[in-house]
Amino acid sequence: MSGPDRRSVEMLQEEFERQRSQVGEMQQRLRELSATVVSPRREVSVTVGSQGVLQDLHFPTSTYRKLPKNELAELITDTIAAAREKALDQTAAVIAPSLPEGLDPKAMLKGDIDVASMPQPELPPMVAEMQKRRAALLEEHGR
Repeated sequence: MSGPDRRSVEMLQEEFERQRSQVGEMQQRLRELSATVVSPRREVSVTVGSQGVLQDLHFPTSTYRKLPKNELAELITDTIAAAREKALDQTAAVIAPSLPEGLDPKAMLKGDIDVASMPQPELPPMVAEMQKRRAALLEEHGR
């Protein structure tokens, strides 16, 4: 392998290692992510993780005792929904830098992206150059 080709491979390897490290860091941030929401009158507090799974539910004051059961149930459900939305926003912020430009991370996490309509990203210049060289070699050797 010639010097420039070897350097190209080394650069690709370095880029791969950098991206792999970033994925590890992103995974760690997602594992540690949580969102807590307290209801407006402080009747209930909920915490969810990055996937929206309930991690904690507690009642900061005794105010919840004065609520009818159906109102308390609705309040808990609404507060959990608000915490999940907050966690979704945080998760989207964590993954956004790793997504192609123009892709809405929140829509992607919700499954609201039509992958077939996404534009094809341009290849990094180094990869495009290696593909050109490969094609030229194949053509030169009649393959």
